[in-house]
Amino acid sequence: MPQEQCQAAKAKLEQAKQRRKRLQRDLTEDEAKLAHLKAEPHPDAAAIEAQERMVEIDRRVLGAAEVEVTGFEELVHALCDDLP
Repeated sequence: MPQEQCQAAKAKLEQAKQRRKRLQRDLTEDEAKLAHLKAEPHPDAAAIEAQERMVEIDRRVLGAAEVEVTGFEELVHALCDDLP
């Protein structure tokens, strides 16, 4: 049973890492869009504001994903470190 719990925790950790990577990519893309909007000759204030909100949301969600990854890393250590 401990071996199965360890493997399940490792699988969840991998899923969390993949999710974090996707969220990091989303944040990078949204930051690039924001920079592009700000660099336009006649910037659209409403579009910039909306994109700034998207970037802020991306950062919050990414922060939560970081916490999730850390939690699963701790769980993997707790469940797997003493196994043969």
